[in-house]
Amino acid sequence: MKKNILFFLFFILTTTSYAIADPYYIKSVSFHQGNESLIPIFRLNESFVFSFDDLTGIEADYYYKIVHYTRDWKPSNLKVTQYIRGIQPLRIASYQTSFNTLQPFVHYTVRFPNRDTKILLSGNYMLEIYNDANEKVIERRFVLYEDLTTVAMEIKKTRNLDVAPAKQNVYLTIDFGEMQLQNPKKNVQIVILQNGQWFNALTNLQPQYMIGNQFQYQYDQETNFWAGNEYLFFDDSDIRQVNNNVERITRTDLFQVYLRPKFPLKNSNFYTFYQDINGGFKTRNALRQNNITEADYAWVYFTYKLEQLPDSQELHIVGMFNDYQINADSELKFNESEKAYKTALLLKQGFTNYKYVVTTTNGKVLEELNPDGNFFETENQYHTLVYYKTESDPYDRIIGLGKADSKLITN
Repeated sequence: MKKNILFFLFFILTTTSYAIADPYYIKSVSFHQGNESLIPIFRLNESFVFSFDDLTGIEADYYYKIVHYTRDWKPSNLKVTQYIRGIQPLRIASYQTSFNTLQPFVHYTVRFPNRDTKILLSGNYMLEIYNDANEKVIERRFVLYEDLTTVAMEIKKTRNLDVAPAKQNVYLTIDFGEMQLQNPKKNVQIVILQNGQWFNALTNLQPQYMIGNQFQYQYDQETNFWAGNEYLFFDDSDIRQVNNNVERITRTDLFQVYLRPKFPLKNSNFYTFYQDINGGFKTRNALRQNNITEADYAWVYFTYKLEQLPDSQELHIVGMFNDYQINADSELKFNESEKAYKTALLLKQGFTNYKYVVTTTNGKVLEELNPDGNFFETENQYHTLVYYKTESDPYDRIIGLGKADSKLITN
């Protein structure tokens, strides 16, 4: 374990040039309803769970606080009492210690709403977790919406022939029904998300057509997304066995899972479908009963046979397992002798989706350079959030949600 601690200290010292990441000892942070991580978009008053693991293995005190945000993710001017029934910060009282694992950890869970916290308003929120020294250790976005409008979405092939093989287009119609809206063209705004990612969200779109109580968005280019490729995956639920993506497994202080080297799929020039969970992860130990406390942690070794990128670009590995954070922990380094990018991540056992992204040195994802290619056939999940705020309203209300899957893509 001393070797792991030294690695962690080195990790802290080398992350200063990147965006703030989760502390090295915080893992498996997720919103969920069950055992699978979810895109954190929930109906107002719907029950959901937030959880994380502390790998120090010490039963520490953690506190949560919920902060209301504007549509463009700035802290709103609302007082806490306007959007929360209850007081905060509040201690997380539900936790379990790991059992029969090589890596000790404590699993913390908080369910919303609960007897101490009821969120009163729809909108954008940040869940913040603090330790007993009042230091923020985790922050995660989540969204609450109201079902007041009908949002119909269609995923279509783009009409821009230059990028037709690589992009998907979103058509949508918002039906406000009997709602009485004040100056809706100005006060209604939408955000379109692909697989719950905010870095490539589409915003500031005006409706092309206003027919009765409907807004229609049928752009040829403005609502295009790079389609990407299916997420890669590995399954180390059974730590005793190798499989299609796991080459070998060894053990010292912890298990080491060596994945088979991957090659850039864009070089194949054709798309192959395989089922993914759009970036999610599902904790599981096939040999134990309680996946939460008996799924162990293992060092997972990734090798990607990609030509060395220019100095102005970096290669990162992302998914829900790390909240798509671009930082030193997610970066792969080029190994000259193997002519490949490599890294190792400490991850909890189970089924994990991930993907490689090329970024600038300041963390901007370059989707058009996706090393696994962009194919319009790729199955992606899309959400549209409908925000409404008049000049007299104190906050951005979310009055509708649309969902669509590109497996139903049409011309």
